[in-house]
Amino acid sequence: MRDPQRIHGSLTAIKTLAVFAALLPFSVFGLNSQNSKQALNQCSPGEFSLMAVSAQQPAAPSAPPQNPIDPAAWGGNHVGKPIPEFVHGDECLFCHRNNIGPTWQKNAHGVTVRQGEDAPELQAMVLKQPALRSVATQIEYFLGSRHRVRFLKKDGYGKFALLTAQAVPGAESRWIDLDKLSWDKDRFGNRCAGCHSTAVDSSAKTFAAFGLDCYACHGDVTLDHTKDTSLMWLSKKRRGDARAITSICAQCHLRMGKSRSTGLPYANNFIAGDNLFQDYEVDFGKADDVSLNPGDRHILRNVRDVVMRGQTTTNCLTCHEVHANSSAKHSSATAGPICTDCHGSKLEVKPYVVHSALCEY
Repeated sequence: MRDPQRIHGSLTAIKTLAVFAALLPFSVFGLNSQNSKQALNQCSPGEFSLMAVSAQQPAAPSAPPQNPIDPAAWGGNHVGKPIPEFVHGDECLFCHRNNIGPTWQKNAHGVTVRQGEDAPELQAMVLKQPALRSVATQIEYFLGSRHRVRFLKKDGYGKFALLTAQAVPGAESRWIDLDKLSWDKDRFGNRCAGCHSTAVDSSAKTFAAFGLDCYACHGDVTLDHTKDTSLMWLSKKRRGDARAITSICAQCHLRMGKSRSTGLPYANNFIAGDNLFQDYEVDFGKADDVSLNPGDRHILRNVRDVVMRGQTTTNCLTCHEVHANSSAKHSSATAGPICTDCHGSKLEVKPYVVHSALCEY
């Protein structure tokens, strides 16, 4: 017969370890509240060391399942089908003029492409550059805002010609290729249209609207959504499907794939609610490549974890707002290993420079 005291001692040890294991995540990862910095300052040296070591370690890849999920296995798509007659953003603003309208031109999604009159600061920048004097009056639209600014003019229905020159925004704007000025009629349709315009016909490489209209993220919405908002993707009543949400955001933010059907670097007639990965092909093997900048790696890792590993607790909407320029949701999200892609031991954002071969910066 086994010694009762030994059995009792073993049970006590197991219980102690169980309690410790239950409390450990709170001490290591419980840094996500608004008082997280105060909590760090109040920690004992031992507690701080434990948290700091955890936060400073490279983000460990989440354990892959024994049988990875096929990203294309669920849902459907609209590949090759006609562009639907969607509700235009001007119609949406009739009801959303007070909560969305005033801030849309300041939102990153709202400035993917702007008319000249909506970007007076960029117009002034062009007029101050002597090398652009010969083409300044031809520039009608501006592409981009933070990393690079490109210059566009209309070139037929649903088409833009792209000027070869580029501007790098900043206190003192830097210019690229000012000595090689020419208008490229194919580059926008071949590279940029999928994320800088709305309702793109991949066969003709034409768009129905410049910039990102509501349809790009909210889908083909009927007016019945005024009575039932669950009919509209990303509404408060329709944001529970992590795979569909990830597809919506990844159509533009996952910039390292291509369409299987067209070979273009954007999906063929993707509509919110579709499974992006039935047409858009991505090498998820790069998700743990430390040579990628933290921004792109963070996106690739999260998308992979959702669509291939079935991780549904953290998706784009967990931290990011679509309309509001706010980080309130970000600071209240549950912390985990993926946070260390961008954050250090004291929740500061790690400095890094974003590069994109597709967007040419």
